[in-house]
Amino acid sequence: MAACGPVSIDSGGPGGTGGGSASPGAPASSAPSAPAMVAPESHNQKPTSSGSASPSSASTPAVTGGTADTAATDPPNPIWGTPVLVDSFNGTALDTKRWAIYDSPQVKLMPRSPENVAVSDGALRLTGWIDSAGRDVSGGVASRINLQYGRWEARVRAERGSGYSAVVLLWPQSEHWPTDGEIDILEVPDPERQVGGNFLHLGSDNRQIENKLYADFTQWHTVGVEWLPNRITYYLDGKAVWTVTRPTNSHERNMIPTKPMHMTLQHDRGCFQLIPCRNAQTPPTVSMYVDWIKIYRAPSTLL
Repeated sequence: MAACGPVSIDSGGPGGTGGGSASPGAPASSAPSAPAMVAPESHNQKPTSSGSASPSSASTPAVTGGTADTAATDPPNPIWGTPVLVDSFNGTALDTKRWAIYDSPQVKLMPRSPENVAVSDGALRLTGWIDSAGRDVSGGVASRINLQYGRWEARVRAERGSGYSAVVLLWPQSEHWPTDGEIDILEVPDPERQVGGNFLHLGSDNRQIENKLYADFTQWHTVGVEWLPNRITYYLDGKAVWTVTRPTNSHERNMIPTKPMHMTLQHDRGCFQLIPCRNAQTPPTVSMYVDWIKIYRAPSTLL
């Protein structure tokens, strides 16, 4: 059962879970300083009577390239062509024209704050800690680019520590979860970061299937997914590790989503489902790092 789940006012955004939340565990020291970032108006603001909006409701910027570094200057992929977005996080703050920053530190499940999102030393850092109000919070961001079919890649690593899970996923633009699906490129709830997983959700009954991944995720790894009308293929370090295909038998259940989705990068707080609670051995801060991401639109030759 995946640790991700529906968006709701009480869930704090994509990857919130419908289950209950236990105690966050042993308190940690006060949070370290991080660059102040203002969350955009379009995603995961404080709850109101009308709910929260999604980055998909804003116009998508015409982003066609990335920054001048190795990831951005790679030659076009021979099959997928030139990415619609490359972000190598080389600045000092997240580009909010490209990303929406979650801002829901007050919710019971999956609390996230802009203060837990930072960019430095060429990487995005999402950090879990106990904040000055005594809340166990972490961070997350969502791409503003929604695509129906494509290829998504991210180079990530995660620090050891019980209470958090590094997550890279695709979330439906419609916000109709689980009906319109969820593609989990990577989840690493294991406190030692030695076991992760790929997950796929689809349908109003939240049908889920999964594939286990075994690697040392405290080290850098490149994860990816190719989503096409008739198949979804998951990758780890360039190697295909799991493929889900559209069934040809009408009696078999189809698990391939059909509605547009966007990438999210999340360091999910635990104490529910697969993610254990903080404990006495958890460091004061536990971070997930993202070196770069690439997003490709599916070419017509693959559709």
